[in-house]
Amino acid sequence: MPVSNFKYKSEYIDGKKYLIICPSSEIYEGKGKKFHFGDEFEMQIAVFRYKGKLIALENICPHRHIDKIYDGIIKDGYVICPEHGWTYSLSTGENKYQKQGRKGLKKFEVFEKNGLVYIEEPKFELPKWKISPMSENL
Repeated sequence: MPVSNFKYKSEYIDGKKYLIICPSSEIYEGKGKKFHFGDEFEMQIAVFRYKGKLIALENICPHRHIDKIYDGIIKDGYVICPEHGWTYSLSTGENKYQKQGRKGLKKFEVFEKNGLVYIEEPKFELPKWKISPMSENL
């Protein structure tokens, strides 16, 4: 199963914090790989190589909250969730079929440098049901 740990080296480039997540050779053309960035289930990103370019999207499908986007079928610039067929644009993260739902996948900045894959340090929003009212007052 293509999964990475969430302890990554960091580097500042032009004032932004980037994480080095893997060697470039681990991201194959037409395939995805998932990466965890914290202890919460939602803190996952899928990185794909499509037509030689890297793309990073949330790995959690908003349809049924399943972490399988990385394992989706890539076709014509879209990734299709392998569980229920929801289809997302690789370039924007938007849901191709708005009748399925308006929620898309968040996109993240990703690039290659010196044979390594860098991603801008991701910021995640936890679902409202996971945030306790008590923690908001701290």
